[in-house]
Amino acid sequence: MDKKTRKAQVVLAIVDNDRQSFSFLLLLTNKRRGNYWQNVTGKMDEGESYEEGALREAIEETSLKIESIIDIIDLGIAHDFIDDKKRNVHEKSFLVVLDNKWDIKLDPHEHDDFRWITIEELSDNVVKHRGNFEALAKSKYLLSHWGR
Repeated sequence: MDKKTRKAQVVLAIVDNDRQSFSFLLLLTNKRRGNYWQNVTGKMDEGESYEEGALREAIEETSLKIESIIDIIDLGIAHDFIDDKKRNVHEKSFLVVLDNKWDIKLDPHEHDDFRWITIEELSDNVVKHRGNFEALAKSKYLLSHWGR
């Protein structure tokens, strides 16, 4: 049996001061990687937990400032699939809630652009992969009940 590649998917969400509205960050993969919108995703390093890897990937892919983090939530979503490099993958999803936007710096080897979407803009066609939408949809649900 092939060893599974471990990956994490991270939904990054900004909450406003009254905790009534939220925005999600989406990244546009570069042309070499398919040129589609997605959440932060990445492979775990050896010996790294999924949560540790999720945070590391969010920092590496967006220059996220750790002091902006309010909460980290394991979404309880896991997917097994074959990725574009023909690897057998096990991916877990996390929600990272942040208190404000930051100066996002993308790695051009991975992403070309980013955008913020509101909960109202969330639909199943804003991202390419079904697993990304599932993580966004569950995050939307959790955030609509968060802190109440």
